[in-house]
Amino acid sequence: MPKVGQQEVRITILPDKKGILLQTGENLLVALRRNGLDIPGPCNGAGTCGQCKVRFDQGAPTPNNEDNRFFRQEEIKRGWRLSCLHDVEGPAKIYVVPQTGRLDTKVRIDHVLEPKEFNPGVSVHPLCLTPPRRDDQRADTLRLIEALGGGAAIPLPILRKLPTALRASEFVLSVVKVEDEIVDLLADDRANDIYGVAIDIGTTTLAGYLFDLGNGKQVAVHADRNPQLAIGGDVISRIQYGQEEGKEGFAKLQSLVLHGVNALVEKLAGEAGIEPSSIYKMTVVGNPTMLHLLLNVDPTAIANSPYAPVLRDGVALRANELGLAIAPLARVEILPAISGYVGADIVAGMLYANLGEREAIELLLDIGTNGEIVLAVEGRMFACSTAAGPAFEGASISQGMSALDGAIHRVYIHDQELVCSVIGDKGARGICGSGLLDAVAELRTIGLIDKSGRLRRTKHPLSLRIEGKGAAVRFLLSDGVYLTQKDIREFQLAKGAIRAGIEVMLECAGVESADIDRVLIGGAFGSSFRPESLLHVGLLPPINVEKIVSLGNSAGQGAKLALQDRKIAPRLQQLIEETEYVELSFIKSFSSKFIKCMQLPTDEQILQLQLER
Repeated sequence: MPKVGQQEVRITILPDKKGILLQTGENLLVALRRNGLDIPGPCNGAGTCGQCKVRFDQGAPTPNNEDNRFFRQEEIKRGWRLSCLHDVEGPAKIYVVPQTGRLDTKVRIDHVLEPKEFNPGVSVHPLCLTPPRRDDQRADTLRLIEALGGGAAIPLPILRKLPTALRASEFVLSVVKVEDEIVDLLADDRANDIYGVAIDIGTTTLAGYLFDLGNGKQVAVHADRNPQLAIGGDVISRIQYGQEEGKEGFAKLQSLVLHGVNALVEKLAGEAGIEPSSIYKMTVVGNPTMLHLLLNVDPTAIANSPYAPVLRDGVALRANELGLAIAPLARVEILPAISGYVGADIVAGMLYANLGEREAIELLLDIGTNGEIVLAVEGRMFACSTAAGPAFEGASISQGMSALDGAIHRVYIHDQELVCSVIGDKGARGICGSGLLDAVAELRTIGLIDKSGRLRRTKHPLSLRIEGKGAAVRFLLSDGVYLTQKDIREFQLAKGAIRAGIEVMLECAGVESADIDRVLIGGAFGSSFRPESLLHVGLLPPINVEKIVSLGNSAGQGAKLALQDRKIAPRLQQLIEETEYVELSFIKSFSSKFIKCMQLPTDEQILQLQLER
């Protein structure tokens, strides 16, 4: 029912002509999402990312300052508005920008691991027990333990299931154990249905990898959106939501991610032709906030100085304690973290990369909203996290978007002509993080962007694509898609934060950039970046491009290793104990380094990079 002073109005969603009823005075973005419309909004309604675009065919509200900042005047006249900054005023007809394509980078870059050892800690024991007789009145539990050959914990749900299972199978069945605990009783025809799953809970994407624990083979992989995107695109916006809504807010955030994980598991199981109840082990990685929210543990302290998390070490629990739709007593292992901003996803990446196990100086980067950096030097490891901002994810960019259909994801210059590759081979409607990196790198290389980041006209033929003056200057990438001066500044802030973090790590370790033997780029975003572009914008120190190695989804790969070998746990603990965390906000020199690192390479540095290729 509408509240006092409100009335119900009809909104027609075009082109489907679907009618929905909304209340006047309600935030338009919130109302549209509540009615099942998938509208991005990484800034959680702050009006800073520009991604919640809708077009009014009828009933457009008066444009505000943010609309004028994100849209050209001809677009304003056509009815384009930011839905997060407008309330429902009356009946209207609205076009919603379709979110087509899949956030499946973590699937496309996946490769099958061949572990050194396969010992998941899950075992199956076929048993043939002697039924009770007049001269053998032993308890069912004694028969079971004796047949297993010794001690095994029998939890209450198994005790309740035991009498029926034994007699229905005529005392011939299989017992599933995780370590020394019995987790299920199976009829013999199901004895081979033993599976495990590794889950990577990203801020944007959930990825899952299903394994047959009988033979160690990966049988399915899938990725989906993190449903918490409906609340906010970054960890801070989600923490703020929880603070504003209290316990109910954090409970909702947990409910959303659990729903997403369960839906992901169901798709994996369907792809493999199994039941989710056949999954007896799950390993989980993610950044600290994501894992706190999964457990419904208040992560507020992570957002406030001194940024102390509630959890650091790994957590082991049963699936039914969380509400995961797998075998109720399945073991769920959440991997450990290093700090409030260097989480289990990074520890898993360190594990996968064998970081610190070679006599080499290696730099591990995971580039996203936060840029996590780990430097390994002669057995010592240093880690930090930089607030890079959402530019690499397409947010805070005037026409930024996720890596979905219509996103420019590659930009390069060939014979003085600009070439833009678009996901889905359709018309460009925006630009994602990798496209932004390429665009800035290529324009800097040909001099249309100077070292301070300013767009400038030169004698180069592509200067004709530069439009406007002053703060309104912009570069035409493709029909209707522009790179603005503000976009370049947003990019410089992101790359400056990461490069400054690298400089601090090198300083802490007492080494120079020339000493680096390898740069390992982890994460889904890292797999889509061109190494040359990273150098041409100065995100990395000037090193040989051959030293840059893409690891793919290193967090997911590490989660797989932890699933496949239970003996890895001590190594994970060793990694977090031996890594020195550096809080950049406490480093006095970081601010000056950050300002310096916002600059792009000089013409001489660009020339040197080109000569070295």
